[in-house]
Amino acid sequence: MAVLGSAINWPDSLDYAPSKMLPLLREQLDAVRLGYGLYLAYSLLFLVTGVLTVRVAARPGALGALAFIAIGAAAASALARAIGILRWLTGSVALAEAHAAPGLSAEGRAAIENMQAAINAWGGAIGETLGVAAFASIWAIAASLLMLRDKQVPAWAGLMGVVVGVLVAFPALELFGIAPPVSIVLSTTGIQVWFMALGLLFLWRAFGRRA
Repeated sequence: MAVLGSAINWPDSLDYAPSKMLPLLREQLDAVRLGYGLYLAYSLLFLVTGVLTVRVAARPGALGALAFIAIGAAAASALARAIGILRWLTGSVALAEAHAAPGLSAEGRAAIENMQAAINAWGGAIGETLGVAAFASIWAIAASLLMLRDKQVPAWAGLMGVVVGVLVAFPALELFGIAPPVSIVLSTTGIQVWFMALGLLFLWRAFGRRA
């Protein structure tokens, strides 16, 4: 958010018209590659975090159906996020370069802008709506129910996760033509706070056991 926010006013830029976004993308290409590269790494590491969190939340031994639902949702979320991010590192970059070509006609520029709008809508539905919202919500709620059921971690962690999972799910309502009552920034911030709380909890337990 720090890199992309200062470079292209992300996440508001996700809704920019192609005529505004393509020149901005070309102008800030290095920052976009850095920011979305970091975001891609984070998104892939989400799978690792998701699987390990499920393992910590579940009782020792074989994993049950709820755990596998959570792991499957984490994998789907990581894949969908990666696909959504790649639109800004591949197709959109090529279109931005083509859009800036000297001598391009107005009709050619309009065609490129229409193509960018389609790529952004398609990639956004996969990355933000499915990856960041729907599948991440399924993972968060399933992992939280594991925490509450198996009691391997304090109950507040599971309760907080259920609330976060519901918040994260709201942006997915866009798939049904419903304006989400919660912004993607708020839902993303909520799950980040939960991640940090879980991380501190796991570290505290690890150091406590060593002591």
